[in-house]
Amino acid sequence: MIRNALRMRWSLPLALALLVVASFTPMLIAAGSKASASTPVLSGAEADRAALPKLTSFNKVSLGDGTVETLYAADSAKRPVALAVRVDAAAMKTLPSTPTHDGQTCFDTGGDGIDLEADCASGHERTLWFPKLNGLPFQWLMFNWQKNGHGPTHVFDKPHFDLHFFIQDFSARNQIRTGSCNLVINCDDDATAKKPVPAPYAPVGWGLPGAAGRMGNHIIDPNAAPANGGAFTQAFAYGTWNGHISFWEPVVNRDWVVSEKPASACQPIPQTPQVELTGYYPETMCTRYGSGGEMTFTFEKFVKRTAPAGAKAPVWSSKSTAESAVRHQH
Repeated sequence: MIRNALRMRWSLPLALALLVVASFTPMLIAAGSKASASTPVLSGAEADRAALPKLTSFNKVSLGDGTVETLYAADSAKRPVALAVRVDAAAMKTLPSTPTHDGQTCFDTGGDGIDLEADCASGHERTLWFPKLNGLPFQWLMFNWQKNGHGPTHVFDKPHFDLHFFIQDFSARNQIRTGSCNLVINCDDDATAKKPVPAPYAPVGWGLPGAAGRMGNHIIDPNAAPANGGAFTQAFAYGTWNGHISFWEPVVNRDWVVSEKPASACQPIPQTPQVELTGYYPETMCTRYGSGGEMTFTFEKFVKRTAPAGAKAPVWSSKSTAESAVRHQH
C-alpha cells in the first residue's frame, strides 16, 4: 500500500492524465511543431545501418556489482557525434532492489524520520558528467534505476531506467527543493517547475504528468507509446523548469531490454519547433543489448540548431548560467 501510495503522489491514472492533457489548455502549446504524434522504432535495413559508433568512456560510477558510465564520440572539431550511457553486464544482473529508493530525494512528511519507502522518490540515483564538447547543450546526467517504476499508472509503472540529460546546470538543479507536493517536491518549486514553456520552445500538445523534487517537471506526448496504450519499450519525455526545457529524458524498460535483447532499437526524438540555445542536438535515440549482457543507450545524429534572433539563454537560478550560455552559442 505504501508503494502504491508513493506512485500515486506523482501520477494521475492514465485516463485522468490524458484528460488533463486534453483540457488544461494554458499548459499546452497550440502552435506548429516538428514533434510527431508517435515515434516508430526503426527496423530492418534502417536498424542494421544504425551501428554503434566508436565510443570513448568519460565518467564511470558503481551500480550494483557493476558500473554505469557516460561515453561519447566526437568529430575532429570536438563536435558531438554520439552521447551514450552504458550499464555493464554485472550491473544489469545486480540492480539494487532493497530499499526501493536510496534516499537522495526524500521529505519527512510525517515528521517522524525518513522512511525510504514512503518518503522518498527517484529510485537509485547516480550523477555522471558529460565532456564539454563544442555546442553540446547537455552538461550532466541524472541516472535513475526505478525498481518498481512510477506513474502514470499503466504507463511507466514497470522497472525502468530514467536517463535525465540535463541542460540546466548542476548547481541550479540542486536548488530544486524536496517537499510535500507531487513527487516529493516543495510546493512553491512545484509551481515554478510547471510554468508552461512558451512557443516556439515547447513540443506541441504535450502534457504534464507531474513535477519531482531535485528534477523539475516532466511532460510527455499523450499520443505516443506508452501513454497511448502502446507497449512500453523506450519512451521520451522533456523536463521543464521555470518556463524552459531543462532536460531531455529517455525512459527505457529494463524487462524489454533483458527479454528482447535489442541489437539496435532506434527511434526519432520528437523535436521542439525552436531551441533557446544554439548548439548540436540529437535527432535519434537508440537502445542496444550487447553480446556480453550490457545495455548501451545513445543519442545520435546530432545536427546544429540555431536559436531564433533575440532568443535569450535561460537563467536557471540567481547564479547566472551566462558562462554556460556563451559556451553553447559557439
